Amino acid sequence: MNKLVNMNLIIDTIPERDPQLWAGETPPEKDTELGVGRSVAWQTPLHREAVKRALEWVR
Repeated sequence: MNKLVNMNLIIDTIPERDPQLWAGETPPEKDTELGVGRSVAWQTPLHREAVKRALEWVR
């Protein structure tokens, strides 16, 4: 995980999801389709797909 953070592929410092700071619905704590978890998220879906394909190639 540290290597992915250092490569700027994921972030591991997701701020609080304070409902008062959002103009609409508060985003969910977890969205597996987008690659967002409670503590870690991909920078973009493209990064997630690139790592996924690289791992498939290694297998």
